[in-house]
Amino acid sequence: MIFGPEEIIDKKGESFIVRSLKQDDRDLLISFITQGARESLYFPWAPGETELTADNAGEYILDFENDSRKLLLGAFRDGRLIGLEELSGVGNWKSMRHRCLVGVGFLKENKGRGMGTRMLMTAVAALKEAGYEQLESNAATDNILSINFLRNVDFQEYGMIPHKKKNKDGSYVDELRFVKWL
Repeated sequence: MIFGPEEIIDKKGESFIVRSLKQDDRDLLISFITQGARESLYFPWAPGETELTADNAGEYILDFENDSRKLLLGAFRDGRLIGLEELSGVGNWKSMRHRCLVGVGFLKENKGRGMGTRMLMTAVAALKEAGYEQLESNAATDNILSINFLRNVDFQEYGMIPHKKKNKDGSYVDELRFVKWL
């Protein structure tokens, strides 16, 4: 699915552009993921774990461009990718086509500025048009910023997965599950 570009204003009154990632953004995507993994314990990958290259990052983006039920949104400021929102279906079976999984992440200096909320609310109309009825997301139990974000955009907590992620030091992170009806 292709979306945007659309200009949005954050809590500090600064503008950013929200749009689908394009093939030309593959190097920006790799940089974003590399920096995000260094900055946050909550990133899906630890530093050095991502296997994205210029070639497969392009394929990854193309997969979203060519699928009318997937959306890969970027938040851009001054030509730099500062946030990413991935939205994709839980399954293609008729019984699952109403469910959409949402993941949102921002680089550290851009967190807490309301951009994730504005990005998600901007995408909701496109998600409804694609036939989704509910959004699902998750957050580590100690990731208060993400938990508050999800609650602020009307997600409801419905469960927890213990030991969802294992850290390098052998400790575990539990994960809360959330749902929002459109």
